Amino acid sequence: MHRFLLNILLTFCSFCLLNSCGEANEPAPPAPPSPSEEVHRTVLVYMLADNNLGWANSFDAYDLDEMVRGAKNGGLNGGRLLVYYNRPYTNDGNPPQLIEITAQGQKILKTYTDDPDLYSVEIGRMRQVLADMKELAPAEDYGMIFWGHATAWMTHPEDMDQSKASRSYGTDRDKWMSLSSLGKALEGEKFSFLYFDCCLMGTVEIAYELRALTPVIVGSPTEVEGEGMPYHLNIPAFFADGTPDMVGAATNTFTYLKEKGLRSQMVVVDTSALEGLAEASRGIFATLTSYPAELTQVQALSQSFNPFDPVFHSTRPVYDMEDYMKKISKNSPALLAAWQDAFDRCILYKAHTDRDFTGIAVRTYGGLGSFIIKRPEETAYRGYDKTLWWKDVVSTAPVFN
Repeated sequence: MHRFLLNILLTFCSFCLLNSCGEANEPAPPAPPSPSEEVHRTVLVYMLADNNLGWANSFDAYDLDEMVRGAKNGGLNGGRLLVYYNRPYTNDGNPPQLIEITAQGQKILKTYTDDPDLYSVEIGRMRQVLADMKELAPAEDYGMIFWGHATAWMTHPEDMDQSKASRSYGTDRDKWMSLSSLGKALEGEKFSFLYFDCCLMGTVEIAYELRALTPVIVGSPTEVEGEGMPYHLNIPAFFADGTPDMVGAATNTFTYLKEKGLRSQMVVVDTSALEGLAEASRGIFATLTSYPAELTQVQALSQSFNPFDPVFHSTRPVYDMEDYMKKISKNSPALLAAWQDAFDRCILYKAHTDRDFTGIAVRTYGGLGSFIIKRPEETAYRGYDKTLWWKDVVSTAPVFN
C-alpha cells in the first residue's frame, strides 16, 4: 500500500517537474486589460463576412488567425484589438459577435441578437457596435478597419429607384451600406485612422465624405486581392506609440502582396489637405465648359460595372484623379500647378504594381482615384450626384449646369 502511494507521489512530482521545465523558457503572455481600464488605443475591425469572402473562401478565418499571430508577437503594445464579426451563415444560427483578439487567442465579448430584418450594414447596428467598443474597451483614441466588399461611392443598379437600398460597403446577406449612410453611422466619432481593407475605397469621393472623422485614410482605388492586408505585420503599426504608423501599414500591405506575386495599388491620404484640394479642383472645374475628347484616354482604375448596358457599358467608377485633372487643365498651367501642389499635400504614400487585380494596365498612378463624367447622362450615374464631392466641387463646372 505504501509502495503504491509512493509510486503515485513520484509520478505526480515527475509530471509537475516536466511541465515546469517545458514552460521555463515560454512565459505566459500578459492578460488583456479589464473592461474598465483605459488603454492608449483600441482598434475595431468591422468584419462583414456573411458573403463569399467568408462562406466561400474563408478569408475571415485566415485574417482572424493573422490577428492572433500579431498579438502573440507583442504587436498590441498594451492596446486592444476588437473585431465585430458578422459571421457567415447568420440566418443559420451564427449571429454576429464582438470579439477581442489577445495573445491568448479570441475572446467573445458580446453576441448580438439578430433577426432577418436586422443587418450589420445598418446605421443603428454600426453605432451600437461603436458604443459597445467604447464601453468594453475604453481608450484614449480609436482606429477603425473596414473588412469586406466595397464599390467606392456607387449605388447598386437595381437599387436606383429604392430610397433605402444602396451599395458602397458590405455585404451582409446581400445588403449594402451607402457612402452617405456610412458617414451618418460614423458621424461625431473621431478616429486616429480609417483603413479600408476592401476594394475601390481609395478615392477622393470617399476621403472627402469622411474627412472630418480622421486625419488619415488608407485604401486602394482599385479592386484588391482577396487575401487583403497582412494583419500580423500591420498590428504593430496600428498600435505604435504616439501616432499610428499608417504609411508603414500601407507599405507592409503593398510589399507583402507584391512579394507573393499579387497585384496591389495603395494610397494613404492626409485628410487635413482635402479642403485645399477641393478649392484647387474648383479652380480647374470652373474652366470646364465642354467634354474634352481626351477624357476617353484617362487612366482607368476599375472595370465597367455595366458591361452589357447599352448606355453605360463603358462607364467605370474609378479613374486616376491626377491623370484626369491634368487632361482637363492642359490649357491652364497656373491652375494645374496650384492643383498639383494641393494634391501632393494629400498623398502621404502611394505605390502600385503594373496591373491591378482585374488585369487593368496601370501606366500612370497618382494614388487617389476619382469618377469622371464624360457625357451628360453620367452626371447621376449610380447616384454620383449624391456625393459631397459632386455637390461641393464637381458640380461647379459650367459644363454640368
